[in-house]
Amino acid sequence: MLATILAAQRPSASNSPKSALAEPKLPVINYDACPGRNRNVDHWKIERKAPIYSSWNLGQVVIGTAKPGDEVTVIGGVTVTRKPDRVSVIRPIPDLSLKSGDTFLRYDTFGEGDANIWVHGVWHKDISMWRTIEKGVGGCGADCDSIVVENGIRERWVHVKTKAGTTAWMLDWKSTGDIFWESGNFDSLCAG
Repeated sequence: MLATILAAQRPSASNSPKSALAEPKLPVINYDACPGRNRNVDHWKIERKAPIYSSWNLGQVVIGTAKPGDEVTVIGGVTVTRKPDRVSVIRPIPDLSLKSGDTFLRYDTFGEGDANIWVHGVWHKDISMWRTIEKGVGGCGADCDSIVVENGIRERWVHVKTKAGTTAWMLDWKSTGDIFWESGNFDSLCAG
């Protein structure tokens, strides 16, 4: 999965004045994001009315509406990071060669509290973020080693097939800066 992400990325100029290394070109797309773990989920019941889109890419159009009680087959998913979170280090993190004052970028996040991050020009996959203080949220006490200083923009899209046979996309959730929205239709899909 990470190889797919890296192969598609071309470095761009860094936005961080402290970093001489290029950051990944945006958007960063995780094609193996849950629910895209190479499994179909038949008879997934829609809980809330939601638009159905032609694509997850910018410029998509609404092609229908899913209503409560409708069933779809989940055939995949992507997480799209249009802008990463910026995380500041407040206590050294030796495993990642980070010292106080360093900044790293957080991309895809997972329900277990792990994330894919970009540190000193290198991807780190499934890194535990339980010691990170989320912006505007309480912390982890004396165990905290970093703090989110800027929330990015991320979306999770679910690839579905409707009962009518249409293959399309539904927005599961979107995080834009400090605002989080979720459809309420795929909450438990990635559990377990």
